[in-house]
Amino acid sequence: MRPVLPILSLLALVAFARPAHAGKVEDLSKILQEDSSYKVRVQAALVLGKLADRNAVPALARSLRDANNTVRAVSAQALGRIGAPEAIKELNEVLNTEKDPFVRSQISKSLALLSTGKAAPGVATKMYLELGPFSGGAKGIDAATLGILRSGIEKKLGTMASVTFTLSDSEKRGFDKSGRRGFLIDGNITRLDASKVGGSLETNCDVKVMVARWPSKSIILWTSAGAAVQGGSRDRDKEIARKDCLEASADQVGEDLKKFFESQGG
Repeated sequence: MRPVLPILSLLALVAFARPAHAGKVEDLSKILQEDSSYKVRVQAALVLGKLADRNAVPALARSLRDANNTVRAVSAQALGRIGAPEAIKELNEVLNTEKDPFVRSQISKSLALLSTGKAAPGVATKMYLELGPFSGGAKGIDAATLGILRSGIEKKLGTMASVTFTLSDSEKRGFDKSGRRGFLIDGNITRLDASKVGGSLETNCDVKVMVARWPSKSIILWTSAGAAVQGGSRDRDKEIARKDCLEASADQVGEDLKKFFESQGG
């Protein structure tokens, strides 16, 4: 059997390090740093915490030293909500000099959240990844075939030390306070066929995978990939070619997803 030939790997909605709301995060970060009204700065910090985008961490960390105590407190809350272990050092430093009791309490709570998420200086908070059923797609694709794609992606992402695929019922109930971030991954096979190329049979496959926030299921990313494998025409050869093709596509998609999750702090 000849080597697998990669064809395409494309992110269709957002770039790895630039989520769909990146522009909004940049605008809010600027407002947090520059607006003269403390009320506006407070609102900016609140929204940044809800967006939970790690690109907001530098601005929120700087705002721990804002002149207004409410801005400082809400910025500390937001860092805990985002699950930003890179802010632990700054939070600890500010805690040593902060005089306001309310601000100190919010800093301490955020540090506790990061600790619950097993965060430490320089170590990423764990992410929870839930794999969907991987159903649908091209005609005639069965669950076993989709399982090759699903397991290939899980294997690739499982190499990330910051990732977990399982949560207990109690962990799911307390997820909002855990300091972790959750994502749902689902997809299907949009093409899987074979055709004669010269004296060989070429198997082609295309896959499409989406990432959504968990548990809200709001879609934030689509990625796709494809591959081609040349082999023999016997049934066994065809079966092997289909498996190799899907595993190669899963590997490509898995690399895309790894880069995305790394950009999200994984």
